[in-house]
Amino acid sequence: MSRQTEMGTSFKWSGTVTATVPEREPLWLLWLGERRRLPYSARVDGTDELRSLPDWRVLVVGGASGMGKTGVGRALARRYEVPVVEVDDIVEALLAVTLPEHLPEVHFWRTHPEAARQTPESVVERQIAIAEALAPAIEAVVANHVGTDTPVILEGDYVLPRPVAPKGPVRSVFLHEDDEGQVMANYLRREPEAGPQRHRARVSVLYGRWLAAQARAAGVPVVAPRPWEDLASRVAETVEDASTETVAPTRTTAIQSLSKSPAA
Repeated sequence: MSRQTEMGTSFKWSGTVTATVPEREPLWLLWLGERRRLPYSARVDGTDELRSLPDWRVLVVGGASGMGKTGVGRALARRYEVPVVEVDDIVEALLAVTLPEHLPEVHFWRTHPEAARQTPESVVERQIAIAEALAPAIEAVVANHVGTDTPVILEGDYVLPRPVAPKGPVRSVFLHEDDEGQVMANYLRREPEAGPQRHRARVSVLYGRWLAAQARAAGVPVVAPRPWEDLASRVAETVEDASTETVAPTRTTAIQSLSKSPAA
């Protein structure tokens, strides 16, 4: 709601914040400033009732394709009443505003669709290269939500495990299912028209093993998706109980990880 005064235009947000804007001040700058100062609950639902924030600002849910990230991300979003940001959307945005010569790794699957039929190990190496190319963009999104004090759940295949401070503003958990038959069944349930996707399931398990090894090296918890019924609760408990010390990351090579089964 707004009204004209001698000083400028007076604006009122959520029934609690009133400010007068000099006519020369761009309104979007004022909105941005108030967005940073208002309680999160006021920004979300426009009421005077303050809702308690989670003690993190970004909850990262990572893991390979077919592990249940999307489902658990949505369940956690309902639990904490925060939005979800999907890494796939970040990828689509970058594809829309760049050319292959700018970000060749990010454009790789569009410029080399035949590469998806290479050996699972080769596809995994490419997945890792794409994830590393996307890391700066993902980190910028994380930093923005921490800086603006707006909690969000970030989920996707291309999120790399990073060391995080215990009880800090960014928390991470990675999902990993090591049973290829189960991953293939997950795909079949989700995409029945595609039939059994054995090659894709193999790629997913191998990439997931690499991610799980990286997560453990960084001190990030790895959670088994099954049983599905209590996955969201188990992830929430893991995040809320996180108190392990940060471990300096040791980058495991893709070939080393692919040759090993993850620790139980």
